[in-house]
Amino acid sequence: MGELLLARPWDEIKPLLESEGMLYQTAETRSQRDFFPLDEMVLYVIRVGENSGGAVPTLTPAPARSKSVIAYEENFL
Repeated sequence: MGELLLARPWDEIKPLLESEGMLYQTAETRSQRDFFPLDEMVLYVIRVGENSGGAVPTLTPAPARSKSVIAYEENFL
C-alpha cells in the first residue's frame, strides 16, 4: 500500500486511508535549506513507513509551482 501513497499530496491520501479504515500516524520533516520556495499550505507525502499500528506517512511542504507550471497545468492537464 505504501507505494500507492508515495509522492502524492496529503489531501488525496488522507481520505483514501480513512475510507479503507486504515490506521495512520503522520510525521513531518523539512529541508534544512530554503533554496527552493515551498507552498506551506500543501503537504506532500515523501516517505511511507509502517508500524504495528498502520501506516506512517512522512509529510513535507510541497514545492511551490512557478507561474509557467500553473499555466501549463491549467491549459494542458
